[in-house]
Amino acid sequence: MNKIFKYELRRLLWNKFFIGLLLINGLYAWFVLTGDIIAGVAYTAPFSPWSFGAYLAKTMPITVLTVLFLLTFYYAKKEKRVEVLTGATPVNPVRYSLVRSGAIATAFLILVALLLGLSLYFYASILDYWHVTPFILPALLVLPPCLIFALGAGHLAGRLHVGLLYVLMLAVLLVGFGGIGGAFDPFGGGYFSVYPLSLPAGADGDPAFTLSAGFLIARAVYLGVGGGLFLMGIGAARKKATTA
Repeated sequence: MNKIFKYELRRLLWNKFFIGLLLINGLYAWFVLTGDIIAGVAYTAPFSPWSFGAYLAKTMPITVLTVLFLLTFYYAKKEKRVEVLTGATPVNPVRYSLVRSGAIATAFLILVALLLGLSLYFYASILDYWHVTPFILPALLVLPPCLIFALGAGHLAGRLHVGLLYVLMLAVLLVGFGGIGGAFDPFGGGYFSVYPLSLPAGADGDPAFTLSAGFLIARAVYLGVGGGLFLMGIGAARKKATTA
């Protein structure tokens, strides 16, 4: 399986589309940092956890779009024919699906590393801010739910029909850039940009990074639903293998 993982990862990363999307992610992230975050969100400092959370949330739609686009490689007609051949081999279809998901997750982590690296460079070079500890919790609240939900929904949509992946991409664009706020904002951008306005300012002028129960529940729901959809996709792969 290690050889299969390395092959799938190399196939994703050394693809002209991934390289182009990596560049788009980086350019958009820098645009968000220098255009929105440099002024701070909701009257907080640009290096506050609120502003950093808003930064990650604003960049996630493009990153999730990249994940969904990479998933289309696995569900194209050509790949369907390859899947038929692998189904006739001793390779466990469930493990094969997990390995492919691991390759997609690794691509996501590379994108995230780029986003984090750009933000740290921005904070250090422009704002002379070097602390990273305040950014850990916002990152944990934004990144895992986005990855798990994208993998789960993407795999299930792709197994039903590859065209549904493009419908899902359109939904990501509408939700991600449609100004949806509140605790159930799937990316969290609206929440991080608005909720601090309802909190009292602290000694340093910024509200403490305290989160509402609704937002925490929403993140858990996206994790749980994404995990459930992913298991449904894995179950579909197992069922297809047993009936083939």
